[in-house]
Amino acid sequence: MLVLSDDFADQDLIGHADYCDGLVELIRSVDSRGSFTIGIYGQWGSGKTSMLKQIKKALGVPESEDAQPVLTVWFNPWQFVADEHLIIPFFHTLIASLEKIVKEQKTEKIAKKLPDFIKKIAHVPLALIYGLEGELKIPLLLKTKFAFAKAMDYQQNAEAAIDEESAIENETAMQNAAGDYESTYYNLLQILQDAAADLDMKIVVFIDDLDRCLPEKAVQLLEGLKVLLDLRNFVFVMGVAQEVIERGIRVRYKELYLAGPQDDLPNIEGQYLDKIIQFPFSLPAADTDELKKNILTRQLKNLEGAEPFVELIHEVLGSNPRTIKRFINTISFSLNLAGKKSEKENAFHPELLIKASLIGYLFPSLYRQLEIYPSHLVRLEKIVMETEKERKKNKSKQEFVEGQSHQVKKTDLPIIDQWLEDDKISKLLLILKIRDHQIGFKDQETVIKYVCLLTTSIRSEVTSKAKDTRISNKPLPEEMRDRMVEIPAGKFIMGDNESGQVEVTISRSFMMDKYPVTQALYQKVMNNNPSSFKGEDRPVENVSWFDAIEFCNELSKRIGLHEVYEVNGKKVKRRPEANGYRLPTEAEWEYACRANTTGDHYGNLDEIAWYDKNSGDQTQGVGQKKANDFGLYDMLGNVWEWCNDWYGDYPTNPVTDSTGAEDGSYRVLRGGSWRYEPGYVRSADRGRNTPGYRDGTLGFRLLLPPGQ
Repeated sequence: MLVLSDDFADQDLIGHADYCDGLVELIRSVDSRGSFTIGIYGQWGSGKTSMLKQIKKALGVPESEDAQPVLTVWFNPWQFVADEHLIIPFFHTLIASLEKIVKEQKTEKIAKKLPDFIKKIAHVPLALIYGLEGELKIPLLLKTKFAFAKAMDYQQNAEAAIDEESAIENETAMQNAAGDYESTYYNLLQILQDAAADLDMKIVVFIDDLDRCLPEKAVQLLEGLKVLLDLRNFVFVMGVAQEVIERGIRVRYKELYLAGPQDDLPNIEGQYLDKIIQFPFSLPAADTDELKKNILTRQLKNLEGAEPFVELIHEVLGSNPRTIKRFINTISFSLNLAGKKSEKENAFHPELLIKASLIGYLFPSLYRQLEIYPSHLVRLEKIVMETEKERKKNKSKQEFVEGQSHQVKKTDLPIIDQWLEDDKISKLLLILKIRDHQIGFKDQETVIKYVCLLTTSIRSEVTSKAKDTRISNKPLPEEMRDRMVEIPAGKFIMGDNESGQVEVTISRSFMMDKYPVTQALYQKVMNNNPSSFKGEDRPVENVSWFDAIEFCNELSKRIGLHEVYEVNGKKVKRRPEANGYRLPTEAEWEYACRANTTGDHYGNLDEIAWYDKNSGDQTQGVGQKKANDFGLYDMLGNVWEWCNDWYGDYPTNPVTDSTGAEDGSYRVLRGGSWRYEPGYVRSADRGRNTPGYRDGTLGFRLLLPPGQ
């Protein structure tokens, strides 16, 4: 079976060689008083890592014997995501890489000058740990033991590590060490400038996967490098998705956004990036011919019956190398399995398997629908055939392309017609258009053979449970009745030692949505879908707090309930007597999430939540993980959920039906999201943001008073 790894390519396969050569020449030509930073921007899977590796490889070959030595260092901050300050592991990596170069003794100049530079900066990481941990702000003796032991452990220097008992015996020595690190910490800039003064060699630092870190941590690292290593002969080359850095800048300078309407603000993100990155380079899309030749054609010829479909796969999936590799792995597995089954059953057609795989890859919600109702694919293909026949009849030479409006006859069956809208039909037309040998999904048995080939019993169970709630074609009042579950009254301890704790009584039961509001439901009510990660059964995201309450009011109005929120510009008043949908209070949310449990989670995190380790860097369809004991899905992970409350300190005394702070600048967010690490994906963790802020991690869930 053919399996492609997601590793970088050490030679160009997608037509980027000329750009690589140009960037190498640029780096060799840099001669500035301070550091020089190149930002290589590109989306997920577009080839940023491969580009960085190819540049690094080219720089490893000396331009000439007399040329200035170019030393390369590779730093992947993703490996240190648990560290509070990324600048510390960065310095460790820099020193370790330079020490390795010295051992290799590439030239006499390196062997002579580099060790002196390393010696001068060797204590910088420990001094940073000492200073950034705040040890200088309190009496040295009280905290020196902890800080110094932690520093030694961080260095992974077992011989120098000092346990607590020996620390007590050597208090004087440790105080002296603390004084040394204090001195180094306060003189870092001068020490680094002196060390680099006569280095006379270029150090090129490659920073990859910065966009996989939390945006605020990415910005923190950029600022640390700009402050500490703005030194001559240093060049930084970063591979990053630009929007990640921009989100981090918005968090870093949130006070400016709070000051007034965003339309009136200067281009903060642009100005910031201009100061940090001297040469921005947007990675071009892969060259179509090179990508087809070096990846698609080369790999598909190893899969029986797949090679003729290079054009179809490329048309549907586009030119993202990672997306294409992952799909090749998918069809490799499918073809292998189908080949084994065909030995026992009738022969199969690779084209139909590839088409079914493309539908499953691009439209997972449709694929789940077809698992339940195979005849729907027969209906869809018939519509495509009729549309193609009509196009040829009119002698139109217009091709079906993404984003193009198409005149397609509808069936008046919403569950099918939802896939014939403009934002989906172009891809489906490409996939299902009948090819030369007229093979198609002509009957239900054919669909079952191919679409259901890879369906597991677990997947079927999840699908059957969710088919009436995640994507529903019932009337809106009936759909909402099916979605809501009753949460009983009760008492619990809200918060934890980190955020504070308070005893809260929930005096009345209430109804809560099993799921975060899905894109299908949002589209049905608001007639739009702002989400970044499209999928009908995925949670809607990219919604502000104001968007969420507007949805609550519109849904209430559509069902005939009284609207909860009275909105006057940015002033919002909640009507306590109204019987419509609203956002849960922070207390109601945590009480419903805990479901009578007391720990950080209501189960094994991987079984109940989509978070940074298992989400695939995107939202996932709701209801696929285990529910809590109240029957609520996705309370943790997937998307942060807006709460009704202003963000503020918890009360100091027990409270009944807490509604949070009376006013503030931020609204509460709960639950963590697909992009966050486990420390944020907890029942008690509190998030916050301004009520007008939108992001691909922010969604919401509905609450309804009982008896509605």
